[in-house]
Amino acid sequence: MKGRLYVVATPIGNLKDLTLRAVEILQESDLIVAENRSRAQKLLAHLGLRKPIVTINTYSEEKRAGGVVARMEKGEVCTLISAAGTPCISDPGKVVVQKSYEAGIDVLAVPGPCSPIAALSISGVPSDKFLFYGFLPLKAGKRRTALREVGKGPYPVVFLESPRRVRGLLQLILEELGDRFVVVAKEMTKLHEEVIRGPATEVIQNLPSDVKGEFTVILAPSDFKS
Repeated sequence: MKGRLYVVATPIGNLKDLTLRAVEILQESDLIVAENRSRAQKLLAHLGLRKPIVTINTYSEEKRAGGVVARMEKGEVCTLISAAGTPCISDPGKVVVQKSYEAGIDVLAVPGPCSPIAALSISGVPSDKFLFYGFLPLKAGKRRTALREVGKGPYPVVFLESPRRVRGLLQLILEELGDRFVVVAKEMTKLHEEVIRGPATEVIQNLPSDVKGEFTVILAPSDFKS
């Protein structure tokens, strides 16, 4: 009998956000397929578990996915987790999922924390329809072009950004799209959680000089009024 692949959402900061079902699946799993070994070990240690871990990233996933699938074909239960939040959303895992389907293996979702959805829920921006973009391209020209294209739409756009580039993203929004309303969610569910809302100029001014942590940035539609 073939095994299964569980795609399990893990906390984006507060370990208490791990669901009871996620705990049960992690306990039952024969193998953890993780984006980050140290974070996976920390999570397992919090639960008093020790499990074999295979790490995958953008560069290694294609090579290692076959081995993971082979184990499930022998009956093992594997769990895919990202460093934080929901796997495959701007994170590795898609190749493992695809190859599992190709091998006739059941792929099951164990939903939970997801930073884009969490940020939208507290943004105050209408979100019945939205565009999740993730990370903009790193190269300046492509970054500018991509922002210009998605920023013209009628829906809010959700970006993920690193601490060292978040101020630059806000400045780019100001340059390309004007003083649009934005929401910056920083370190959600963690000790130093903060949400900064307002026109891009104000948010840039209110952004701490020593920015740290993980950022979700929401660009409101051009016709949004707070």
